[in-house]
Amino acid sequence: MLDAINAYLPCRIEPKANDKDSLFISRNRNRITKCTVELLLVKKYIAAAGLDSAKYSAHKLRHTAATLMYQSTGDVRVLKEVLGHSNLNTTQIYVHVND
Repeated sequence: MLDAINAYLPCRIEPKANDKDSLFISRNRNRITKCTVELLLVKKYIAAAGLDSAKYSAHKLRHTAATLMYQSTGDVRVLKEVLGHSNLNTTQIYVHVND
């Protein structure tokens, strides 16, 4: 993954000063927001895959990936770190879905 990021950086649009630490930059030279990723990118590729973009969302994809990760590892603490949760109770939902 680090190789992919290093290959991307020379092609990245130069960000505005207030977004200089952002990895992904829009055509307007601003940080790409969570909303942009979900509405423009995720929905676009869900539709391109032939799926109904009204039925699927970035949140559902994240939840599915987390559930599958928990099913394969069984380690809720690793899942907590990957998802960026500060509280283990938040991550426990994936354990209950699996059970």
